[in-house]
Amino acid sequence: MSLIITVYVAEGIVLAGDSRLTLNWTDKTQTGEQYNSITTSDSYEKVFLIAKKFGLGVFGTVYVNEVNICGFINQFVKENIDAETTIDQIPQLLISFFGEKFDYPATYFYLVGYKTEDGVSVPHTYSINIAEKVYHRSNFDGETTFHGTNWGGETEVLSRLLLTVKMPSGEDWVELGNNSIPWNFMTLQDALDFAVYGVRTTIDTMRFQQKEKTVGGPIDVLVVKPHQEPIWISKKELNTPKC
Repeated sequence: MSLIITVYVAEGIVLAGDSRLTLNWTDKTQTGEQYNSITTSDSYEKVFLIAKKFGLGVFGTVYVNEVNICGFINQFVKENIDAETTIDQIPQLLISFFGEKFDYPATYFYLVGYKTEDGVSVPHTYSINIAEKVYHRSNFDGETTFHGTNWGGETEVLSRLLLTVKMPSGEDWVELGNNSIPWNFMTLQDALDFAVYGVRTTIDTMRFQQKEKTVGGPIDVLVVKPHQEPIWISKKELNTPKC
């Protein structure tokens, strides 16, 4: 599992994700089946810069045909994306490439960037579900764009913190409403802080919980702004191993 967060505000869009790769499998035993889960890497690539203008985050099944999906993302870009490609064309291209080639795995993408419409750079954010062959534009209600966030993958920690929950009170359950976040007043720095907060808080919370540690490692953060090349705020790099 993973955690990918995108935050879209007036100044730009932030895309952030963790770096942990977890391997899950089931063994048959004399008493039934035994579920196994191990961390295989804390240096997995989940946030990508596409064509020097779009951001792409991946979560869910990130091994396809027993191979790291990262190389296939590079192949997808080389075969499908050029200087003329607009962001609204990419969701269907992703579904066609990863669906037909890999039998529609349970892989999800967040795609972010801008498209020039009537001379204006308009923000586009998409949620893409390869297995279900569907996608939707998450910052558009059919008439206007709006500001907000999406998070996908290991969402329990953030959902408990930020969404409406119920707590026991005697024999009843009392709803604790969430305190809304004014996304439309956020600066780009606020959006950046929130994205890192979301991933970091999930990592730190899971550290103490009696559950699989499915989110971890370095946090990669990409910022996409109109009229300029995206900026890596933090990005893993290859390092010389310690001997």
